[in-house]
Amino acid sequence: MNEKLMQMLEEMTKKSKLDESMMQQINEYLSGKRKKFDIDYAIFNEMSEFKKKVLMACFEIEYGQTKTYAQIAEEIGNPKGYRAVGNALNKNEYPIIIPCHRVVGTDKKMHGYAGGIELKKELLRLESKK
Repeated sequence: MNEKLMQMLEEMTKKSKLDESMMQQINEYLSGKRKKFDIDYAIFNEMSEFKKKVLMACFEIEYGQTKTYAQIAEEIGNPKGYRAVGNALNKNEYPIIIPCHRVVGTDKKMHGYAGGIELKKELLRLESKK
């Protein structure tokens, strides 16, 4: 990952609730040594029921796969709530660990990411190398 993207990642993680263990897992992910994250599900306890459903559905997206905002909305039982899904993902306090970068528009294009579209593309590119 180039220096500019690393700076974008650093900026995004500063605003997060990532702890030391999570940051270690992210480093392993970036170096290709980790494809699945270990989390304490208690992180979901402080969230609204809707946000919890969205982020849990996002957490289940497999490495190298993507889903659309509409698919997530459908999965959580709110098929018309794709915009609300995007808003919930925008407030993801555990970036990369809860992989909202794996959520794309119905047109398969990148639509928003707290760390910037370039970082989202780079993370998806990293995962496409499996």
